[in-house]
Amino acid sequence: MNAEEIAALIGRAGDEDPEVRAEVASELPAALSGRADDPVPAVLVRLTSDDEARVREQAAFALGQLAEVDGPDIRAALWRRVGDEDPETHEEAVRGLAVRRDPGAVPLLAALLEEPTAYVQTFTAAAVLGDPGLLPALRKFDPADPGVGEALQACDPAARERRDAAAGALLDAVYDLLPSADAALVASRFEAHLTLLLVTAGGGGTTWNADALLVRAGGDPRRAAALVAEDL
Repeated sequence: MNAEEIAALIGRAGDEDPEVRAEVASELPAALSGRADDPVPAVLVRLTSDDEARVREQAAFALGQLAEVDGPDIRAALWRRVGDEDPETHEEAVRGLAVRRDPGAVPLLAALLEEPTAYVQTFTAAAVLGDPGLLPALRKFDPADPGVGEALQACDPAARERRDAAAGALLDAVYDLLPSADAALVASRFEAHLTLLLVTAGGGGTTWNADALLVRAGGDPRRAAALVAEDL
């Protein structure tokens, strides 16, 4: 998206039609530049306080889960929406705080997990937050259900320690198999899993979800390293 397209999109954020404003909120994360002077986060923050619940909900979702940005203004906007009268906006705000690993989100996310219907996005947020305080609520769900197993592993300190040890063994196995490789394990604030990054000779990079890679390999780090070599 070029500068003119971004400016036009931001201009539509003030449209009289709430459906247009909601659409703008959903599209704005794709316009993020990552620069310090990027105007997009401020527009999303403003839309989270829109008069229309539909716009607030979409903006809270876009800001909370689609836009990988953080900062005091963003968290303050999400905390304001925690008290929103619209339940869907409230849920999006809680999940947005959780994926930023805000410790204040623990009891709020636990409350969402106590609801009759818990969405996969809530389990994903729990996995990113990774707090043991969520375990009692998570243990009421079937580990085979989408997102539940990952959340249980991330919130259980012993399981997370085993996961980290296996990922470390995977990295060692990659270096054993590919001695000249430039590899690293990377953790993102917004993701629960570890990422294996392999920098190529041209300066580019290839990545794998380290957890998924180990699952493919039946938990064997050496087999997982061989899969990396096969993928190259």
